[in-house]
Amino acid sequence: MWFKIIMALLLVWPRGYLLIYLIDRTKSFSFGFKFFVGWLLGLAGFTLDIFAALVFGGQTLNWPVLLLSATSQIVGFGFMIFLFEKKIPLPHLGALKPFVLNQINIIRSFSGIEKTVLLLLVLTLLLRVGASVWQTALIPTYDFDAWNNWNLRAKVIYTESVIPLDPANPFYLGGGIKSYPLNDALLKVWLAKAAGNFDEGVINSVSVIYYCLLLAIFYVALGSVVPRLVRLVATYALSGVPLLYFHSQVAYADLYYSIFLFVSLLSLFYFLSNNGLSFFYLSGIMAAFAIWTKNEGLTILLPVLLLISMGLWFSKKVKTKDFLLHWFFAALTIFPWLAFRIINRLDILSGDSSSFKLVYNGQFVTEVMSSIFLRSHFNLLFVLFFVLMLLKIKDVYRDQALRFLFAVITTLFLIYNGIIIFTDKAYDLSAATRVNLHLVPLIVAALAFYYHKFFGRIKL
Repeated sequence: MWFKIIMALLLVWPRGYLLIYLIDRTKSFSFGFKFFVGWLLGLAGFTLDIFAALVFGGQTLNWPVLLLSATSQIVGFGFMIFLFEKKIPLPHLGALKPFVLNQINIIRSFSGIEKTVLLLLVLTLLLRVGASVWQTALIPTYDFDAWNNWNLRAKVIYTESVIPLDPANPFYLGGGIKSYPLNDALLKVWLAKAAGNFDEGVINSVSVIYYCLLLAIFYVALGSVVPRLVRLVATYALSGVPLLYFHSQVAYADLYYSIFLFVSLLSLFYFLSNNGLSFFYLSGIMAAFAIWTKNEGLTILLPVLLLISMGLWFSKKVKTKDFLLHWFFAALTIFPWLAFRIINRLDILSGDSSSFKLVYNGQFVTEVMSSIFLRSHFNLLFVLFFVLMLLKIKDVYRDQALRFLFAVITTLFLIYNGIIIFTDKAYDLSAATRVNLHLVPLIVAALAFYYHKFFGRIKL
């Protein structure tokens, strides 16, 4: 069964790799970045294609539809690459052995402290991943949003082999909150089809996959700026943030969403660091897939990203053509889901509503601050970030890209927690920690960039 799950995950990788290869017209992405981010693109693009086939194509969830969704874009992306480069980047098995040997030689070249940190990272990851797999395999789903929304929708769609489209049906779109996107649910359906049954003990392990994929993308994404030792330490720190690790064991979509948010905003950071237009285009496409994953992508990330990109355009840091292409690619990516939302008048806010009232939830202030700054959800991460920003504001401000990263993290932090404290959407405080979780990879990256920028010459 586990072999089938692994093969199902690998099957969607080629389409994602070809897509990110196609995006990278400026040849700005490393192989590791293309490998892991391409895998992420493959997963999300695959589920969006399934959605389009079932909803707009009138198909049922059968193997021809699934396999066609997994492989069809390979031909399209390959053809477009051929038009640009007169070649298709087909796998070259002869290069595999030299590549593996090169990686071994790179590890051998590590300094003593780098090998120590790498060993610590690998051993702790093995323990954490093993514990998470055990947790998901043996402990029933008990988190409310998991069994009432994310897993419920996956079970219904898997059982019915269609996405229920009758609004009068209590299981419309799989049940639960109607406005929730289906990226996570359809990926679980795909794994269930591969496994042969919907065994929650197996299907919930997708959260472990999200955790590992986030760490891999985080490590390779820092590679073009941050030296190896700092990357290893930062990845080790990220892997141990308590609430982030906890989400490798629960069937929520927050960890999955945080990867798209991280890559989208980090791509803008790299674009502002003069690393090529490919990062600018990738940022928009990742934001589109964030919309396909959680409502925060549509209601929070999209407006923030729109304001940022317009600011870059007005300040002439981005040409009009590139600004339009950025949003054209993003709109083209998310078109099936947004079109469905508009046609069927789905609400844009959680709780199946599209409006909110400004109120003051004074009773939540102490609890929110305690959750973010005092309890062990995030250790000292948020304290360190804001103290550093306040004490070193001049250093941060002098660097355009670093200034952007600190500013956008702070903006999202204020929006997330402002919604809890100043609107009637604070049904309870369970969402407060989860939405702040979205910022954790960005904060760890920002601290790593800051350290390298101002203390990178210190020999350890």
